This record gives sequence, C-alpha cells and structure tokens, in this order.
Amino acid sequence: MLQKILVPLDGSELAEAVLPYVEEICQRCDPLEVTLLRVVRMPSARSAAVFRAQADQYTKPQPASRQDAEIAQHPIYLEQELASARAEAEASLQPVVQRLRKCDITARVRVAFGRPAYEILRFAVREEMDLIALCTHGRGGLTRWILGSVADRVSRGTRLPVLLVRPPDLAPSPFPRQSEIEL
Repeated sequence: MLQKILVPLDGSELAEAVLPYVEEICQRCDPLEVTLLRVVRMPSARSAAVFRAQADQYTKPQPASRQDAEIAQHPIYLEQELASARAEAEASLQPVVQRLRKCDITARVRVAFGRPAYEILRFAVREEMDLIALCTHGRGGLTRWILGSVADRVSRGTRLPVLLVRPPDLAPSPFPRQSEIEL
C-alpha cells in the first residue's frame, strides 16, 4: 500500500513532467504524503579553509590571484554556502508544493547535498519511501554515457518501485499517437 512517494526534482521543467502522474496516483489512493527532494551538489566555491596550511602549522599558502586575496579577507564559510544553497533549493520547490496543495496533496520539501542518484537512494531507504517517481531526461547514446543517467542509476539501485516518466515531446515514438491514427 502506498503511503509515501519520493519525487526528486532538479529544478527543470522537464523534471516536473512527473507531477501529473503523481497527482493522479494521489487522487486514486488513500491520503499520501509526497516528499519533494532536491539534491544539490556540494558547493565548490572557495571558502575560508582554502588558505589554511595543509602540511603543517608553519607553512602558509599564499593566495594565487587578486581574487583569492579578496576572498581571503572576506571568507565565506562552508556552512554559509550550504545554508544559502538549502534556502535557494527550498524556495525553488515552493511553487510545486503550492500546486500539489491545490490538489489536496500533502507535500513536504527536503534538500540533500551530494551526488544525485546516491542521495536519492539513501533518502528513500532512510525515510522508508514506498515509491520513487521521477522523470528521465531521455538522453541516449554518447550523451548518456558521458553525463550518466540519474534515473537509470536510481532504478537499478533500489528494490523499491520506481515510476519513470519520459516526457512525450522528448523523442519520437516508433508507434503512432492516437491522434495520428486515421479512422
């Protein structure tokens, strides 16, 4: 029985193509809880820790550029970067929460930091989700090999049911659409 649905979103309209399916499932089942998960990569910007001595306490690395020296005078700490990224991610998901609430669907927002597929799988296990619903970007061939496929890694990395949605405008189907069939 479905009670918890995990919907990973990356901020793109394409990823939100899964929402109509989630709404339909929620309308047909008992009250469900939908968790919208945004996985943010760890910030790679420079923080105050960049200019600390690495080898021992007597060596002090020098800034490599004028910009590095300016950053060192006004450091941004990793905690600040993470808090800022979390706030941005949560704010970006609020329109989706409002959309789901209009359909009387309970929705909550969560943010994780790290590699998307790994964090989605880890979150699903930790929170005991019943279904993972996500949209595939439909990459194939060389592009998929180079960039990887989060949807593929998620579907292969879990025993939970996974609803994969491929947006219809993404690639032509070998089968004719119903509107294209002549009667």
